Amino acid sequence: MPQQVDNATIVMLDRICEDDLGRKLRVAGRMLTYDAETALVLLHDASSALLVDVTLCIDASVLMSIPNATERKGPNVDPRWALERKGYVWVVGYLERADPELPIPMLPAYLPPPDIDPSLVVRAVIIAPVTRDFSTGRVRDVLAGMAQVRAVPYPACAGETANERTS
Repeated sequence: MPQQVDNATIVMLDRICEDDLGRKLRVAGRMLTYDAETALVLLHDASSALLVDVTLCIDASVLMSIPNATERKGPNVDPRWALERKGYVWVVGYLERADPELPIPMLPAYLPPPDIDPSLVVRAVIIAPVTRDFSTGRVRDVLAGMAQVRAVPYPACAGETANERTS
């Protein structure tokens, strides 16, 4: 039987906490900085920021060659995120504690210092730009709406009871 992939929990940057350590998260935010030397991205939303290690998402041969940077290696690979600043991206990865604390990249002068915990980092497995009409406010509204809706169990199959499904 093939191994099942862990689901990523969609979470807003300002809601990430110690309880999320070790969990696979899906986070959206504005990419303020990308340091090619350390492979760290600073993801920002509202007054919060998060360090993202993108080592697993980098194809150095594509990024070093600007004409080839827009070529896609597959339908799910889009290296343009590394060339654009202040664009929104989705990041999927595992939240980990960094030992020692990671260096915080230089912030743009126009930005008030966001709330950053340099000991927390998302080890990204996927990073992708979002569509032009993306809004973190809409994502926040959808997540708030989902929290208010009760989960609906699947109907029992013919001849199956609820107890048989859970065992």
